[in-house]
Amino acid sequence: MSGRRTALFLTEEPLGDRLAGPAIRALELARAVARSGAADDVRLVSLTSCDRSDADVRLSAAGADLVDLARASGVVVLQGDVLNRVPGLAEVDVPVVVDVYDPFHLEQLEQTRGRPAEERVRVVRDCVRALNDQLGRADLVLCASARQRGLWLGHLAALGRVNPLTYDQSPELDGLVAVVPFGTSVPDRAGVADRGAVVGAAVPGLAADDLLLVWGGGIYPWFDTDVLVDAMGRLSTTHPRIKLLFLGTRHPLAPDVDSPAVAALRRRAEAAGVLDRTVFLHPGWVPYDERHAWLGGADAGVSTHHPHLETEFSYRTRVVDYLAAGLPVVTTDGDAMADLVRAAGCGVVVPPHDPEALAGALAGLADDAVRRRHLADRSAAAAADLAWDVVAAPLVEFCRAPRRAPDLAAPAATRALLEVSRGGPLRRVRAVVAEGGAGLLADRVRARLGRRPSADR
Repeated sequence: MSGRRTALFLTEEPLGDRLAGPAIRALELARAVARSGAADDVRLVSLTSCDRSDADVRLSAAGADLVDLARASGVVVLQGDVLNRVPGLAEVDVPVVVDVYDPFHLEQLEQTRGRPAEERVRVVRDCVRALNDQLGRADLVLCASARQRGLWLGHLAALGRVNPLTYDQSPELDGLVAVVPFGTSVPDRAGVADRGAVVGAAVPGLAADDLLLVWGGGIYPWFDTDVLVDAMGRLSTTHPRIKLLFLGTRHPLAPDVDSPAVAALRRRAEAAGVLDRTVFLHPGWVPYDERHAWLGGADAGVSTHHPHLETEFSYRTRVVDYLAAGLPVVTTDGDAMADLVRAAGCGVVVPPHDPEALAGALAGLADDAVRRRHLADRSAAAAADLAWDVVAAPLVEFCRAPRRAPDLAAPAATRALLEVSRGGPLRRVRAVVAEGGAGLLADRVRARLGRRPSADR
């Protein structure tokens, strides 16, 4: 590959017919770079497995030569914990783009609930350490929204990456952090199968005048499926023709077992008397290349979540697929996608933990076909702005002219001056305790708060 402009994409996710969000994003961003001509050769390598081929991008599983492959590339784009899983990759003198569209350390605050306390602390700590390593090495950081940009700028600042060199390159830090939303490919409507051919087997007895709602992704602890089942219970008597289909009940990494969240959903629906009557769980994960056919058989897309930190900085990629399928969206408030739905006028935003409001929104869609068509048109219009070739523009521009971040390319003496100790308050606490014990530490804390020292040290 000598003399060729090569873009190497790396993901931890398997590359097969069933793709989860990180693999989808890696594949579609690689395709966008390939179509743009920003690189002569575009490769996507999975650290897990690959049994998929692609017309635009060379796909493969990782081999022993991965570091050499990175060294021979013009730019490396990675995500997840790739940097730590490939020893030596961080030392390669090649521009590195780190994609942190998924704040997985915030996800783990919810994912690890119920685990032993020490294990939970370790998992979240290791996620933060992985992010520290990635952001400390990134020549360009990609995120999915303006909210996320604020989050990662704060993280970078704490690592010392917001400094005179990166600031002088671009005072808004555009040279270091770029917003690249999760995009979509708009389907050929003529190629979308009719409802009976695609979802008929998943929803037995679905009638032409039923209103089919679709939940188009996985089921995780940060989502609130309880409120959705409760709303469906309320509607089962007043609007029995409203049906709900969950598509992502088994993740591609665990295709043979229900997760605790799915098992809880099944129990809740059964207790409410709606399981397999108006609420249906598709047993598996829809192949990526078939997703538009499934979504094309629905009348609206739904997404409900709890109000917490993960929600604030999330980017619900399933909502993007709803837009591409031309579906009205009903979603809980509090995240970036709710802001988008509200601004684009393509759906209904409801308060969290409010089954009555959610049931009312769903009933309103069922009762007003004209409004559904209007919202669907607005969804399709919003999807055009999220086409992969549109959202990938900052990455494409970087791949055309890859460059090292100015602080990472600075002489060793300058880098030493810029380095920020990551010990933080803990190191200072240890120093104070060693100096004079816990009593002295307490006095210093009180002094900071403007209180009197303790009388008895």
